[in-house]
Amino acid sequence: MPAPLPIQPLPRALDHTLSLPGSKSITNRALILAALADGETHLEGALFSRDTRIMLAALEQLGFETISDEATARITVKGQGGRIPCNNARIDVGNAGTAARFLTAFLALNDGGVYHLDGDAAMRQRPIAGLLESLVSLDAADFKFHGDPAHFPFTLNAKGYKGGKTTVDAKASSQILSALLLASPCTAKGSRQAGGPIKLICPEVRPHYVAITLKMREAFGAASIVATEAGEYDLPLASYSAPASGSYAIEPDISAASYFLALTLIHGGSLRIPNLSDDPLQSDAHFVEVLAQHGLQVDASRDEWTATCSETNIPQRGHREINFNSISDTFLTYAAIAPLLGDSVRITGIAHTRHQETDRIAGMAAELSKLGQLVKEEEDALTIQPKPNELRARAMQARKADQLLSIDTYEDHRFAMSFAVLASYDLLGDGKPWLAIKDPNCCAKTYPGFFDALDSLRHA
Repeated sequence: MPAPLPIQPLPRALDHTLSLPGSKSITNRALILAALADGETHLEGALFSRDTRIMLAALEQLGFETISDEATARITVKGQGGRIPCNNARIDVGNAGTAARFLTAFLALNDGGVYHLDGDAAMRQRPIAGLLESLVSLDAADFKFHGDPAHFPFTLNAKGYKGGKTTVDAKASSQILSALLLASPCTAKGSRQAGGPIKLICPEVRPHYVAITLKMREAFGAASIVATEAGEYDLPLASYSAPASGSYAIEPDISAASYFLALTLIHGGSLRIPNLSDDPLQSDAHFVEVLAQHGLQVDASRDEWTATCSETNIPQRGHREINFNSISDTFLTYAAIAPLLGDSVRITGIAHTRHQETDRIAGMAAELSKLGQLVKEEEDALTIQPKPNELRARAMQARKADQLLSIDTYEDHRFAMSFAVLASYDLLGDGKPWLAIKDPNCCAKTYPGFFDALDSLRHA
C-alpha cells in the first residue's frame, strides 16, 4: 500500500469557485432507469467513479449499449424498453451498495435469466437479505448461495414480476426498497408476459433516498406514487420512457459538498458551488443547517450555492445533540472537525452506518481516540468531547519524532475525505502538514478527484 498522504494546511481564507462531480446515488439510479426506458437517454453531469463504473460495466455485460464521455461528464444509454438483452452473466458489484441492490432487483425482471453475482470481501458482509426475501416472496426470483445464506456470492434465477404484495424489510438500507421501486413492476415494451400491480409494505425505512427514487421514476414517465402512513406503496404496471428532452441532468453530489462547506466554516472566506439549486433532491442539503449553528451562511440561488463565513468567526458553542438520521453520510464530516468546535456533541440516528462500507461509528470512535479526543460509542450514537490541546500535543510529539499523525480509512472514502478537512486546518500554526491519510485512493469510490479539488483551494 502507498505511504500515507500528508495534507498541506490551507494557507488562507477561501475565495474560490469549485465545481463538484455528480451524485453517485443519482447517477446509478439514472443508469438503471435509462436502461429500462424506451429510447435513448443522455445523462448530463454524470459521475465517473468506481461505483458508477461498476454499474456501467454490469449494464454493458448485460448487453446494453452505452457511450461514455468523461470530458463532458456525459453518459448515453440506449434503453431496451424493459428488456434485458443477456440471459446469463457474471457480475462483480465490488463494494457498491447501489449497484448490488439495484442490479439484483433489476435482474429479476428477466424471466429465465441466470446471473452469478459477487463482490468485494466487505460486500459479502453487507445487508441484502430484506431484498432477497421480498423477491422470493413475490416469486420474482430464487437464489442459490455460495457462501453465507442471504449474502453475496449467489446465483439469481430470475422469474419476472407477476404482481402481488410483499412486506419489505429495509431497516438496514433504504436501497432495498429503492431497488424494488425502480424495477417492479416494469413491463417490457410489447411483452405478453403476465404481470400485475405490486404492493410493497415497508413501514420502517429512512425516507429521504426513497423520495429521490420516486421523483426520478416520474422523470422517466412513471406515475406519481405516495406512500400511505402505514408505509404501503401501490405500484401499477409501468413502462419507462426516456425524458422528452432526451436528457436527464445529474445533480452535483451534496455529500461531497459537505467537506467543502466544513472547510469554509473552519477557514473563513467564501466558496461558490455552481449547478446546485435552491430545491435539491438530496437530503444532505440539510447539513448546512448544522453548520449554520456555528456561523456558516449559505445563499442558495437557482443555480449556485455561495457559502461564507467570517475569518474571525469562532465556531464554538455549548453541548449539543444532533440527529443525523436523514443526513448520515455527513456525520463523518462533522465528527472529524468536532475537535475544533468547542464543547461536546452527541451525534444520534446513525445505527445503520455500522453496515455501510465499514462500521462507521466504530471507525470514527477509533480514529478520534487516536487523536486524543474523548469518545463514547453507543449502538446508535457517538458522543465526542473535544480535546484540542491534546490534539496539538500529539501532533507536536509526532513532529518531534519526524512523523505525522495518521488516519486509517477502512477502505471507506468518507473517512479519507472527512479527516482531510480536519488536516487542512493549520493546527500548529506553521503551515506544515501534521496529519496524513492512509489509502487516499479509496476516494475513487465516489470522488476520484477529491484531493486534486482540495489542492486547488490552496491557490488563489
